[in-house]
Amino acid sequence: MNEKKSAAPRVAIVGGGYGGVAVAIELNRLGLKHAATLFDARPVHQKLTQWHKLARGRMAERYEVPFTDLSRRFHFDFKREHIDIETLLKSGAESLGSPFDFVVIAQGSQSPSPPNGVIDLDSLRDKIAVQNAFRIVRHKNIFVVGGGPTGVQFAFEFAERQNRVTLIEARDRLLPSFDNALSEIALREAASSQIDVRLGSEFLAFQEGVLRLREGAIVREERADMVLFVPGVRSTPSFVCDVHGRIEGIAHKNFYAVGDNSYFSGPGLNSKSGQAAVRKGQHVARAIRAAVEGKEIPPYTYAEIGYFVSLGSKEAVGYLLSQKTTFSGRAALAMKEVVEQQYNLFLRGFNVYL
Repeated sequence: MNEKKSAAPRVAIVGGGYGGVAVAIELNRLGLKHAATLFDARPVHQKLTQWHKLARGRMAERYEVPFTDLSRRFHFDFKREHIDIETLLKSGAESLGSPFDFVVIAQGSQSPSPPNGVIDLDSLRDKIAVQNAFRIVRHKNIFVVGGGPTGVQFAFEFAERQNRVTLIEARDRLLPSFDNALSEIALREAASSQIDVRLGSEFLAFQEGVLRLREGAIVREERADMVLFVPGVRSTPSFVCDVHGRIEGIAHKNFYAVGDNSYFSGPGLNSKSGQAAVRKGQHVARAIRAAVEGKEIPPYTYAEIGYFVSLGSKEAVGYLLSQKTTFSGRAALAMKEVVEQQYNLFLRGFNVYL
């Protein structure tokens, strides 16, 4: 019995975003080298929290790391393969083509299907031509659909490059998932940057350079050179997990979830953020090792440190520890850059998440 518990487990990680990569890195740090196989349809891990900087003129490669590089550094296998989650949930680990003792679903959230003619985050991630267009766009009429962190950050980047920017949000304020103080700062800075913010405005369609919006009972048509469609994400499917990240309510044993598609029971952070995904990934890796060794570990209790949204290249808005401790300007931008560098160091093998 003891020998069986000490045997190296085989762990399948489905999805190579922040949470999935964190599971693989933490398993290696815990001494479970070559235990994990990571599945992802893309050849590279993309640091999406830094993706808005493409509109600053930077190359996408700066925010990508090949999975083959990560697999060598952290001793896991990588398979470039799309895994259908519904099939996986129906058929179990057998559908992955090899026997696995544990399965971690880490595909995160999915963006809504984009309307015709617009650019969404997936097309930006996958199409070099779109990335190049973002890097050089100037003096254009650009509409950004979605007033969450992604939309706000892109809007400010476009505005800095002398584009005419209109930011559309269906709800009544920017950054609607945050405290109203952050929304007010972002709105004030948008006005200073000559970004036209349309709150309570619903995107309808974009065809042949004409964009249609509904504002109350009025439908408007406006010309646009480019429409970026980033209205937010939804967790599909979404999993309720126990305090260790194990999925509840399914037939298969030893199935875990991390990232945006998971809700962990208990007081720990469950936001759709990179920091939550990393912390959940680390916690699940520890839970897997504990399960192999027959030990108990404390439940997931990670508390939020803060969150920052850049408002162009010179300032940001955010908070530390509590959304009531809001601040902005260069100090907030410095904090955002610290968070970004922390993750960059993590991918290089430094244990910076304690």
